[in-house]
Formats: sequence, C-alpha cells, structure tokens
Amino acid sequence: MTDILHAMLGKGLGGLEQVFLDYQPILEAWAARRGGRCVGVARRDGKMARAQAGRQPPLATIPAFTDWDPITVGAARSLMRAVRPRLILSHGQRPARVFARAAGAEVIQAVCVHKPVFDIRPGTHYLCVGEHLARLAVERGAPADHVHVIPNAVRPPAVQAAPFARDGEPVRIVAAGRLHPKKGFDVLIRAVGRLRAWDFDVTCEIAGEGDERGDLEALIRELDLDPCVKLVGWKADVAGFLATGDLFAFPSHQEGFPLTLLEAMAVGLPVVATEIDGPTEIIEEGVTGRLVPDDDPDRLGEALGELISDRETARRLGAAARAVMLADYGPAELARRLEAALDGMLARA
Repeated sequence: MTDILHAMLGKGLGGLEQVFLDYQPILEAWAARRGGRCVGVARRDGKMARAQAGRQPPLATIPAFTDWDPITVGAARSLMRAVRPRLILSHGQRPARVFARAAGAEVIQAVCVHKPVFDIRPGTHYLCVGEHLARLAVERGAPADHVHVIPNAVRPPAVQAAPFARDGEPVRIVAAGRLHPKKGFDVLIRAVGRLRAWDFDVTCEIAGEGDERGDLEALIRELDLDPCVKLVGWKADVAGFLATGDLFAFPSHQEGFPLTLLEAMAVGLPVVATEIDGPTEIIEEGVTGRLVPDDDPDRLGEALGELISDRETARRLGAAARAVMLADYGPAELARRLEAALDGMLARA
C-alpha cells in the first residue's frame, strides 16, 4: 500500500496552485492502483481551499503561519499520524520545510520546483518543471538520480483563436499574468506605444491583478495609451480570453515553465515571448513563435509588428504551436512523466 501526502500551502489561486490541481487526480489514481490513497493538503485560509470546498475526495487543510510555527508544524504532524504516508510531494518551499519537520526518515520526500529559489536537502527528490531548474538542482548539490524533469501541462482548450479574422478592426494583442514587476508588463505597454507611433492600429488587453496595477495604470496615462491599453482584471476562463486575441505577448523577466504561455499556444495564438529560461524550452524560434531579448520594448514591438505585417506567417506559427501543445504538453504526457518519476522514487527508496 502506498499512501501520499500532496501539499500546497500558498495563499492564492495562480499557476502554482493550478499545477497542484493538475497533479492531484494523477496522484490519486497512481496511489489507488497500489492500494493506497493520495491526500491533498491546502492552506486553511487560502483561496484554493475555498475554491475546492466541494471537491471529492476533499482536500485536507492545515494552517500555514510560518515554516517553523508550532501550530503549523503540529497540524502537519497530526496529519502525518492520520495518513502515515510513504511519500510526501510538496509544491514550493513552505510545505517542504513544514513536512520535513513532521516526517520521519523513512518517508520519501519530493519537492516540485517551479522557480529558481529553492533549497537542497539530503535525500530529497526534485520534480523540476523545466530543464533549467533541473540543471540548477544538480549544480546546487542534488544527486542527478534525484532530479526529474516534468514540464507543466495544459488541458486541450474548448476554444480556438482565429487570428486576424476581424476585418476593419484594430489588431488585438492579449497578455495575462500577475501584475508584478517580474512579468514585464511595463515593457509590453511601452512596446504598444512604439507600435502606435509606427502607425500600427493595435489594442492591448492585459488580464490579471497584483500590486503593480497602480504603476502600470500611471504608465498607460503617461504614454497617452488609455484608449488602447486596458488592464482587465482576472479572467476565470483564461483560454476563452486568450482566444479573442490576434497575438499573444509574453514579456516576462523570469519564469519556470509558464502555464499562460502554454495556454496561449494551445488556443493557436501567434506568440512573442522573452528569450529567457522557460520560454526558450517551449518555443522554437520561427517555428512555434518568436523570441526577443529581455527588457527591450523596441524589439518586442518590432516582432509584434512583423507578425502583424506578415499575417500568413503569424497564423502558421500559431497553428504549429497549437499542434505541439496538444501532442507534447497535455494531461496524458503529464501523467506519464509524473508516474515514471514516482516509480523511480520508490525503486530507489
């Protein structure tokens, strides 16, 4: 019998939480085939716990004050006694640290690594969403046989984009993500300003919320882009929002293996992304999208303008991206890779 604890203690409901939710049914099925169960663990006061309140089987919840807080660690120890897992899989550093304090040496511990900030602990396995993160784990001292690459996945969308299908209307550029400086939305806004100055008839909608909203709104006003650049807030149906666009811009400065980029490619949007770790593993330049230097509104604007001017190429890139996403980054591939990693962990224990 193989029981699993699968933990995510974040406050929000973003990409990290979506990966947790993508993993949960795969882990439940894998454990069930071995006569066990997978208990998902969420932060008690977090958005994910509230959003998944009616889920069956339900998620367990614990407080998450700090990594060392006695109430948090005590709740983790109580859950350990109730489940007695063979394996703990954590998303992010907080649950990994909390359950490391609660678990005995006989329990296999694994951490899903979504970004470059992570610790290395003896005996721990690392499930890295990108090749660049796997290289970091090995460079920082993790044994190569304890490092597994499991790219994020995207469900086949129910909608598909139709780039440049609206005659006589401005070209619609879309973007989505948390409004945070590392996402580079200020670069995109400046790039739209360049396009307008070059007489391209474009609009831009950015979906998401975050602490940078005020600064971005001020930049939009400063560049006199109020009529054509809009911050439209969170969208419950991200794929549906993206499919309304003609082009997708991804100007981020730092990423793991970005879900929003996968979603845009899956709906068939031509994409222009920053040439950084993460996107460079997903996009083949000139085949499934365009890559531009980081923090360069001129090059971002030029690449978007080139696709607007050559719409046949843009549509070809979008179609090729969609085909790759559906073939290589769907739920079945995620399950295959995750189950192989789990089997390897048990074999080495």
